[in-house]
Amino acid sequence: MRQVDEKVLVSTNRIGEPIAFLWRDSNYRVRTKPVRWFARRDWWIDASRVQRGVGAGVLEVEMWRMVASEAEEPDTAKKAQFDIVHTVGDSPAEKNIWRLVKIYD
Repeated sequence: MRQVDEKVLVSTNRIGEPIAFLWRDSNYRVRTKPVRWFARRDWWIDASRVQRGVGAGVLEVEMWRMVASEAEEPDTAKKAQFDIVHTVGDSPAEKNIWRLVKIYD
């Protein structure tokens, strides 16, 4: 397993599931149905001050786990499992941020 913390550009289907992503100038296509869950985040690092009543978004992040491979050669490309975090902020600059956090080779 490799720990990463890099932004990725994610394409989703009509119900919001990731179907492809761009990472380090390579296109990856999701090969299995992605699994979604919510995890606790390091809120004491990310948010030093939080407004009253904004608890859930500060404590939890949306996680997605999927098997993907580079899109150019779908049948022969090496597949890996990826964990991607999706956060939605209040400001336009923070909306729909996707970050690759783990790769299981």
